[in-house]
Amino acid sequence: MSSGGPMSKKRRIAILIEVETPLRRHLDVLAGIQQVATTADWDTTLIPVTDFDLSDNRNQAFDGFVGRIGRSLAIKAKEHNIPAVNVWLNTDAENLPGVFPDWRQAGKIATQHLLSLGFRKLAYVGFTEQRGVQLQIAGYNASASDIAFQHTVDLFDHSYALSAAAWQSFSDQLDALVATWEPRTGVCVSNDSLGRFIIERCERHGLRVPREIAIVSMENEPLVCEYTNPQLSSVDVGYQQVGVRAASLLEQLISGCKSPESPTWMPPRGIVKRRSSDAYGVADPEIAKCLHFIATHAHGHITVDDVATHVCLSRRTLERRFKQEVLCTVGEEITRARLEMAKTQLFEPGLSIKMIARRSGFRDSSQLCAVFQRELGLSPGQFRKTHVISSTA
Repeated sequence: MSSGGPMSKKRRIAILIEVETPLRRHLDVLAGIQQVATTADWDTTLIPVTDFDLSDNRNQAFDGFVGRIGRSLAIKAKEHNIPAVNVWLNTDAENLPGVFPDWRQAGKIATQHLLSLGFRKLAYVGFTEQRGVQLQIAGYNASASDIAFQHTVDLFDHSYALSAAAWQSFSDQLDALVATWEPRTGVCVSNDSLGRFIIERCERHGLRVPREIAIVSMENEPLVCEYTNPQLSSVDVGYQQVGVRAASLLEQLISGCKSPESPTWMPPRGIVKRRSSDAYGVADPEIAKCLHFIATHAHGHITVDDVATHVCLSRRTLERRFKQEVLCTVGEEITRARLEMAKTQLFEPGLSIKMIARRSGFRDSSQLCAVFQRELGLSPGQFRKTHVISSTA
């Protein structure tokens, strides 16, 4: 929306994002902010630091700040009564409204993906003293505790890049951890770079990815995920929608709206499946064949009997062995696969709910809506509105 009439003064907004390193968590957030800035007709200044001294910028009277904001700027902004919205979860700034990826949900999505592949030995690997990691662990534990018979958490110091000695210490510790893993373990990783390090260590210890160790990371950074061998499955946390929502919130604050009392958590867009998790963590080869059949045919209105026929088992035998290996029924797995297909298609704004229901194997849109409400607590339309980025967000 416009900030005023044709003769009104443009709002001057400082965007604090480091752009020297071309990472999605910076550039996609910036793209989302700029999307709103264009619609709102802001006059923007890009400042690639988390803190700067307002007293050194007397000639730049800003109406608002958005981006990765540190403590000193947050204090100065409050003193000058300038609205500010943070997108930096690990900031030392306090009492600022913030918009962040929902890392707890990201942890759940990664874990549920591995569980859906039949992995019941799980491991989480991340870094200490990061708020997002603690939220990921909460999501991981919530999903794993009732299904996995083994799930561990290991954390490392994130200062490995500070010196050669720090790197060697980190590398040795990571080697020691990977050496303890057994085949058919599913691994959730806090970010993509760490996921790459783990893939390299698995190869060093003779653990084949994904056949013996399946790996899912977070953030979906293309520069890392697509140039790792094998390519890395990762949760797309939706950084651009974080930028859109943060800029929209800043516009509201400048217009006089009350600051929210708690952070805004943006749900992930979903998992981007690549080769690192293209395997099944079940010992029974026929059940692995069932999982593959369901994953590739759930959109075609298959039934439990179709799955049983595919593996030449009686329905009763199939249900018993499937439940033993995967810890859910065949019907539940078919529904889960259809739900994931529907979620992916909801990112395409041109598809109607009725068409999505048909394409993803549901009987009709009513059944699709009922499954969404039961499993996610919201309708397909609400899911689409939350996730799909538009210029009106």
